[in-house]
Amino acid sequence: MQSNFNLKEYNTLQVNCVSKLYTEIESIYWLLQLLETKEWQENTHWVLGWGANTLFTSDFFDWIVIKMSILWINILKETDENIIIQVWAWENWDNFVKYCVRNQLWGIENLISIPWCVWASAVWNIWAYWQEAWNCIKEIIWVNLETKTIQKIKKSECNFWYRDSIFKNELKGKFIITHIVFSLKKISTSYEFTTSYKDVEEYFYNHSIDFNNLPLDQKIGTISSVIAEIRDNKLPDYHKMWTAGSYFKNPEIPPSQREKLHIKFPELKAHTTKGGTMKLSAWQLIELCWWKWKAINKVKMYEKHALILVNEWSSWEAVVEYANTVKKSVQEKFWVCLVPEVIYAE
Repeated sequence: MQSNFNLKEYNTLQVNCVSKLYTEIESIYWLLQLLETKEWQENTHWVLGWGANTLFTSDFFDWIVIKMSILWINILKETDENIIIQVWAWENWDNFVKYCVRNQLWGIENLISIPWCVWASAVWNIWAYWQEAWNCIKEIIWVNLETKTIQKIKKSECNFWYRDSIFKNELKGKFIITHIVFSLKKISTSYEFTTSYKDVEEYFYNHSIDFNNLPLDQKIGTISSVIAEIRDNKLPDYHKMWTAGSYFKNPEIPPSQREKLHIKFPELKAHTTKGGTMKLSAWQLIELCWWKWKAINKVKMYEKHALILVNEWSSWEAVVEYANTVKKSVQEKFWVCLVPEVIYAE
């Protein structure tokens, strides 16, 4: 247990923040032991993953920060068609996707090059290029912080939705996820790849790739490498630039509001969700408010993608002020409220 620990290197926005207490956990036994300590019982806690979706909004964080350092991928069951894999929640998500691609395991190949840990797939329901992580989740193993017991929860009980789950709502502050169990498909002619995303279709066309006629064993590698290249070309490298990735969620509005917006702004992109709402593109709303080209106090939106906030050596106050200014601008022009995807650690 360390006191007055600087978290600057532990969040991808690289804001300065000192935590009251900090500890790293390397086994479930250590975690259960921690729950019995005086430090745990006398302080509120914050579980830190890769820090890729977190903004500390104070100079001093009066909490105990816990970083889980357990990494492992374990095959539980295998059949001719499927494979059940248990993954430690703090394993690197991109490494796990690449593991699946190498082994011709289908279901999350479009979710490559996302700099989160596997934990995020359960809490945030990782979503990209028309693919969602929850479709491949079987169950989640977690420590109940109230009863101090290890429990399991089935996918059907997790209330997965766009960037949402039971862990962000009913169970908020009551859990630490330790493992996630995935059910993935093996190579099969019946599997339908998701290639209808506009950027992917344009890449195939521009590079003369006839995806449907590729040999079966080449398809998963092709689609994952194409998406990785697309992401690399339009998103900043968080190792070189300080960013939390997509800063806001894509807003969902009623069809009636979408019709009114379309009259005034016919260029707005939107598609119907499973719940019947219309999902707008947050990047387009921001770009149409001209924030893609404006910086304030060394905080800006990335020039290649207006949804990506970049921090160029500034404070957490400057990041929050910039995000709030962008949010207000969009609200005034389009009557749409942007909600941060980034978690504010206050």
